[in-house]
Amino acid sequence: MGQKPKKNKIERILDGVGVWTAWFRLLPHRLATQYFGMTWLTTTQKIIMNIVIRFPYAMIIASRGWGKSQILAACICVVATLYPGKEITIAAGVRRQSTNVLLKIIEQFMPNSPNLQNEIAEFKVAGNEAYIKWRNGSIVRVVTARDSSRFARTHWLIVDEFVQVKKSVLDSVLRRFKAGQRRPGFYDNPAYKDVPKEENKETYISSASFKHHYAWDKFKSYVKGMMTGTRYFVVGFPYQMAVRDGYYPLQQVIDDMSESDFDSLKWSMEMDSLFWGEAEDAFFAFDDFDANRTLPVPVYPPGFYSIIGDSKFKPRPKVRDEVRICANDIATQGGSKNDNSCFAIMSLTPKGRFYQRTLIYMETMNGGHTHDQAVKIRQLCDDFDCDYVVVDAAGVGIGVYDALVRDLTDEERGVVYPAWSCINDAGMAARCNDIEAPKKIYAIKASLQFNSDCAVLLRDVLRSGRLRLLVNESEGNEFWSNNEAFLRLSPENQILFQAPYYQTSSLVNEAVNLSYTVQSGHVRVSEPSGARKDRYSAVAYANWVSTQIEREREPGKDRTGREVHFEIRKPQMYSRAGRW
Repeated sequence: MGQKPKKNKIERILDGVGVWTAWFRLLPHRLATQYFGMTWLTTTQKIIMNIVIRFPYAMIIASRGWGKSQILAACICVVATLYPGKEITIAAGVRRQSTNVLLKIIEQFMPNSPNLQNEIAEFKVAGNEAYIKWRNGSIVRVVTARDSSRFARTHWLIVDEFVQVKKSVLDSVLRRFKAGQRRPGFYDNPAYKDVPKEENKETYISSASFKHHYAWDKFKSYVKGMMTGTRYFVVGFPYQMAVRDGYYPLQQVIDDMSESDFDSLKWSMEMDSLFWGEAEDAFFAFDDFDANRTLPVPVYPPGFYSIIGDSKFKPRPKVRDEVRICANDIATQGGSKNDNSCFAIMSLTPKGRFYQRTLIYMETMNGGHTHDQAVKIRQLCDDFDCDYVVVDAAGVGIGVYDALVRDLTDEERGVVYPAWSCINDAGMAARCNDIEAPKKIYAIKASLQFNSDCAVLLRDVLRSGRLRLLVNESEGNEFWSNNEAFLRLSPENQILFQAPYYQTSSLVNEAVNLSYTVQSGHVRVSEPSGARKDRYSAVAYANWVSTQIEREREPGKDRTGREVHFEIRKPQMYSRAGRW
């Protein structure tokens, strides 16, 4: 038998490349640590890397602070290097969130890895362009998850924080990117024409959300796929994993959980990686709130506009016939186990037969002296030119009410506010010694009937689309991320502008987790143990007063006497099965 011809140097090198490529594809974390020098990878992160790269459909539900962006960036470096010509697309609800993954590669990985520098041909992260190109033809791009986004194709779709991406965009836009499969050059050789093509991949990474979110159904479908086959993998990592790996200090966990405004529901989703469902006997449905979240930007107190310094961003004065209400749910004792005081500003504008309600601003305070809270109310009323104030005067709020019906000194602003009186209760009005004081205060004295009316009226305006709420925080952050003046603000001031969006989400969280019972024909809502409903109460009070103002209007005329077509519909009470 003749000897096989000796291979030349190039052939031997290619054989070696083939062997090492096969080895690294089998154990991709080895390429990260041994070739790129990513020795910081923990055992958990190595496991995640193998999962993400190996499975066509992978879902990672991980806590905040776990380093999701960093491990995702490492996975991209490995895949783009091992699979020439791989087209990778990262999508997220907020563009900065997507580009953050590329910046990890460019600013953190490349300076510390000469081998990675040799693999990358060029990159750009500026304006509407964000990409990294590899010398072997692979490319990773960034796209913002919106209806207008269109790409020709991708082999690997990564959706970062997918719970912030609309389902319609995910299904009709992002998933349509997977229009072709990677086709290495060896397919041109007829000998390999029957070799199966690589599958395209989808990877979803996020913290948990609500069970009424489409993410919960997608999560369950991935669990089912994992239990019945080998193409799907889903895993959850709570905050304990981040603590163990040194990404989230234990002391910070302790501090977070001991803060007075600690939100156990939000913690459960963002840190425990648990999906949270509205109560089985919930009175309010998430969809009722979500459908009304259409307000892109709140009305801020005047001082905010001077902070941002944008000449195009100005306070919105009241329009003709607009009514504004400052509704308050008062708590005097602070602490993580007690309610917050909540101050909600609701705007009413005539629209057809009804007032269109808009929750234009909301903030909370953890307890505090009744005088300080009364001053806060008067400040907000001045800032927003409010016509009425709503105060729960049956409990701890009586101290705040008594402060409002007397001249009130505001040392911070250097003014003395004149007394106001009660508009709806003669007995409470008698507590004001100034008989000429303007009647601006609605004194609330909660009862089973009143609480039932508040719940039913709020659900009625939600279902009829008459209560506008701020868009979710993801859309709010996207709005502000396009404002150059906002981007120049300090992180502390940026939080001030973002806070109303998170307050609105907290309102929704509170409401959808209120369970209810019916007693003698009245609805009684109650919060879970350890939860709060101060935002719900303030908004429910504002809505109840809005209805009273509607009913008091003279039929056929507005508040100035001008003729209008205006008709009040008596609110109906509904159960999940239909009308009661």
